Amino acid sequence: NDDIEKIYNLANNLLEELLSNKELIVNMIDIKMFDEYTYFHSVNVSVLSIVIGISLNLDKNLLYNLALSSLLHDIGKVFIDKEILNKRGKLTKKESEIIRTHPFSGYDYLKSTNHFPASVYIGILQHHEKCNGAGYPMALSGKNISLFGKIISIADIYDAMTSDRPYRKALLPSEAIEYIMGGSGTLFDKEIVKYFVERITPYPNGTCVRLSNNSLAL
Repeated sequence: NDDIEKIYNLANNLLEELLSNKELIVNMIDIKMFDEYTYFHSVNVSVLSIVIGISLNLDKNLLYNLALSSLLHDIGKVFIDKEILNKRGKLTKKESEIIRTHPFSGYDYLKSTNHFPASVYIGILQHHEKCNGAGYPMALSGKNISLFGKIISIADIYDAMTSDRPYRKALLPSEAIEYIMGGSGTLFDKEIVKYFVERITPYPNGTCVRLSNNSLAL
């Protein structure tokens, strides 16, 4: 409860900073620089979610609520044993089931505080749902998933895949983007993926890259 005002201020500051950036293309080469995974993951996911929301022309009130929901999307992990969260090996079936409780735990906990609008709780609850019904905790699909749930889902998986974890090394940003593009229309909302790919670039202007035909390009 003591941190509620800080959370509101952080969400507002993130939103104002991104709204003032007319170019609004996020360079993901530079954003991966911290170790305290859950905290910085939450901030990164909020930045990415707001960028997507601005691209979708959401009004400022919706963007603010999206910032709150994405900042707090993993709050349910505070109820999970750190040994499970940071386990280096493969999770057991029981451990996987425990991990899958965190969206509902976060939703239930924050709803009980009565500090936030309903859309904030719903985004937290649904950020692991997938458009084809393969997600959790409720296996929702298509139009049954909220806009916030769909946006945070993409931002969350992107940042998770490009982060070092105890059980694997980070993937390249380009590999994570290819995965998200490959899941467009099945795992992820097609329209939101389109805006995500336009705004989140693993190769900023001036980057030297090698193409699939082995040619070098700038």
